[in-house]
Amino acid sequence: MEDRYARHRLIEGWDQKRLADAKVLVAGAGAIGNEVLKNLALLGIGHILVVDFDRIELSNLTRSVLFRAGDIGQSKARLAAERVRQINPDCDVRYIEGDLEFDVGLGVYRAMDAVIGGLDSLNARLALNRACLRAGAPWLNGGIEDTIAEVSLFGPGSGACFECGMSPMMWERRNRRYSCGGLRTDLPEDTAPTTATVASIVAGYLVHELLLLLHAGEGAPKEGLAFSQKLYLTLKPYACYAYDLPANPECLAHEVWEPVEIASLAPQRATVVDLLQYLGEPEGVVELGYELLTEMHCLECDEREAIFRPVEKCGLELTRCTRCGTATRRPETLRWLDAGSEFADKTLAALGVADYQIVAIKSDAERRYVQLTGEYTF
Repeated sequence: MEDRYARHRLIEGWDQKRLADAKVLVAGAGAIGNEVLKNLALLGIGHILVVDFDRIELSNLTRSVLFRAGDIGQSKARLAAERVRQINPDCDVRYIEGDLEFDVGLGVYRAMDAVIGGLDSLNARLALNRACLRAGAPWLNGGIEDTIAEVSLFGPGSGACFECGMSPMMWERRNRRYSCGGLRTDLPEDTAPTTATVASIVAGYLVHELLLLLHAGEGAPKEGLAFSQKLYLTLKPYACYAYDLPANPECLAHEVWEPVEIASLAPQRATVVDLLQYLGEPEGVVELGYELLTEMHCLECDEREAIFRPVEKCGLELTRCTRCGTATRRPETLRWLDAGSEFADKTLAALGVADYQIVAIKSDAERRYVQLTGEYTF
């Protein structure tokens, strides 16, 4: 009898075992993400991680093949992972219901063969780009709007990244999402008109490029898109072409965190003091890599509320005091801690550090990059 992948094996150069061994992170389980995940399941990609913090809405049902009317209000990541398992039980599918930047450690990105982004948020794309660059992970970005689709391939190195292509207008749009104190404003993300047809086309290109990436021999050039290239497709009028993306020499995103040391410490249990002692750096400084909001302080009544979340995960509603009702609360933040810091005895997880995160340890002599462990496997 034919096995599930018999027709695949008829393709010259096809390596089904390579697909079965592959680890792919899919960022976003919306219109593009649904189609990408469906294709990965049909192809037999062995290890898939779905990341999305959002919930299923009624409008998702016109463009999301994995979701049903009875799923409204449920987690996109969890339901998408469940439906992929139903399509192909051979796939080991995990999910993280959380933020790409703060809830997925860089060590997770380092473990992936590739990352596919099907995101509708500019902020999420920027965060994914920086995470993949720091972790040295190749990633594919897909975007759709009306009858327009685009696919870009990025990798570590000196070539153009997604952030290189940010125009002043795009930066202005991004910055409008945050107050001068870094808290999120109530301004909603821009929504674009899309259809299932365009989503399926761009997802097909994304997964095809993934196949070319996975099948590329060691030291051999990859077919299809090169790193730092974009494929642009429009259906009205019909046009399709690929072009090189220009690198920005002043782009701040090109920062690879290496070499990386592995520490057998989990954020849920280890403190800043534990980490510094483990590394033999009692005078070192732990750099979080983000602005941590420790508390909101009311200037009117002096009330203080402990928060302990990254600033960019917090909204402007926190400026309103829960005691006196005035919007006079101000954030207290920090970016680094040493053994003598006020919060050095808190667990790293309580300080917002995700499982498998990489943290930078700064001493007089050097900066060391250390990857923690986690409470789950992927």
